[in-house]
Amino acid sequence: MANEIELLVSIRKQGEVSLKRRGDVITCRLAGGKWGARETMSHQVVLWPGEQATEEELRASQLLNLILTKKKSWGEPNPRVDFPFYEVVDEKIQEDNGDFKKDQSGNDIILRVMTNRSVLHFDFSELPESQMLAILDDTVAAEPLLADDLRINLDPRGIDKRDPLERGLKEHRAITEPDPILHEGECLRRDETTNIQDYISQDKKPIDSWST
Repeated sequence: MANEIELLVSIRKQGEVSLKRRGDVITCRLAGGKWGARETMSHQVVLWPGEQATEEELRASQLLNLILTKKKSWGEPNPRVDFPFYEVVDEKIQEDNGDFKKDQSGNDIILRVMTNRSVLHFDFSELPESQMLAILDDTVAAEPLLADDLRINLDPRGIDKRDPLERGLKEHRAITEPDPILHEGECLRRDETTNIQDYISQDKKPIDSWST
């Protein structure tokens, strides 16, 4: 099942405390999906999972394949899932004084937030310089890369990588177990569902814009 999914990966280096970094997964499509010219000039398409994929990657790719195939069956002509490897958690809102914000009934106010960079991360540093220069040239679309040609990192869940000083587990978060697998029982950023099985069990009709 190698290279069944195309990942659009960021190639912009934005610093250690940025929410994004070079190598983060932005969105994905089934192999053979259509990408916009600006997308492929500004970012890099990576064919995934590779021949040497880990068990975690294979499980994640199976879930993504399931969602994308389901979207296609609903009539979406070029299905995608945005930010599939970003951590989404229910988090209490904290005031400047450290107290948690309350509603009128005195209950903690909970906000669903995307906290992390992509937990599936690609390292481009071992590519030949000439190839890297071609990838960074935003006037042309670089050829897709195979996942096996890049170093792949899977980060543990529950870690806030926006700030190097805040990389410990957050005890007040709903999700603290180290599990980087596509948040199987939790929210996907684009689909706004808390359960993948509930999402794919739906029967949706094609929307008008798909036919134009």
